[in-house]
Amino acid sequence: MLNLCSNGVRGSTRPRTLVRPHSASTATIASDLSERYLVNNPALSRGVASTPTLTTKVLVCRSSLEKKNNPNSTIDFLKEIGLGDSQVEKMVKSHPSLLRCRVEKTLIPKIRVLQDFGFCGSELIYVIDSNPFLLKDFSRNRLLAKLEFLKSILGSAENVLKAVKRGKYLLCVALTHTLQPNLELLKSYGISDERLQKILLRHPRELCFSPKWVQESLDRVEQVLGIPRQSAMFVYGFLVTVSLSKKNFKLKFEMFKRYGWSESDLLVMAKRSPYCLTLSEAKLKTGMDFFVNKLGCEIGYLAARATLLTYSMEERILPRYAVLQVLQERKLMKKIPSIDTVMNVNKSRFLNKYVLPFKDNLPELYEAYAYGGKKFVDSSVQELGKQ
Repeated sequence: MLNLCSNGVRGSTRPRTLVRPHSASTATIASDLSERYLVNNPALSRGVASTPTLTTKVLVCRSSLEKKNNPNSTIDFLKEIGLGDSQVEKMVKSHPSLLRCRVEKTLIPKIRVLQDFGFCGSELIYVIDSNPFLLKDFSRNRLLAKLEFLKSILGSAENVLKAVKRGKYLLCVALTHTLQPNLELLKSYGISDERLQKILLRHPRELCFSPKWVQESLDRVEQVLGIPRQSAMFVYGFLVTVSLSKKNFKLKFEMFKRYGWSESDLLVMAKRSPYCLTLSEAKLKTGMDFFVNKLGCEIGYLAARATLLTYSMEERILPRYAVLQVLQERKLMKKIPSIDTVMNVNKSRFLNKYVLPFKDNLPELYEAYAYGGKKFVDSSVQELGKQ
């Protein structure tokens, strides 16, 4: 067995839910009427409404619903912009007050704002399907202000599109009560505008929590994880703490301790690789079985190189380990590299250094890598890749 690990180194509070637009009237406005309308609307499937007694045609002609707007026009409009039957059904069922919206006065102006900003085709459909609030709860000016604000941070309409696709609630959270305060909080902790832009672009969901929860999450990065705000890892620590409830945050620490990790080991890991706190227990167990039980790595060594635990066993760890086994058996390596050196390099560099130079004289080496080490790694280790 290869010895690749040097011994040198080294109550339950849930996370604040995403702030979503609140409409006290949604649950009460014409809910019964809307459901009966769905049952009798041939444009929608009968499965949307479940009330068994509503089988006769409903008299809606005298209602304010029909006086102000023909519900069919709303449904037809949603289909015209590209939404499918199932999407329209789902939308109207969850937001029945959409049937009261006036197409010309309410819906079209908002759709035009989105189209003028660059949302079209599948992007437009995604935004509307994910955020029906935009059509009924937001004014045209409010929607435009949100888009322009996001563009001022992200630099282009294209980046706004990317951010919205990664965080569907981004257009719905309150600008002055949620998004702006959260960005100001992060800036107050020394996070640069460039880093803020990257967070908003790649992790928009994390900025849609309440400012109170964001503040608590920032405090935990320093006070619990021990990561100073000047550290490059501070942002990564925040992305972890803001996404885990207090209860789950505590459970993650307890999970590592069950596998022999000490408090100091956890702090070392948190300062270097805080995102490892999001690992599942199955992923941690697989990594511990291989690196500690198979290779003999000490937990302190692993804590300082915890990114090893995040790699795929089948796609990265076992194929590379198999290559090293072959090289050692053929005595083609004067010095065996450490496991973190081998696993951390990118694929191209690994192939150029450990596989391609020996490909002609040692074809089985490439085979060992290409087939994930199945013929070169013993069965007990191969089983780890299946977990």
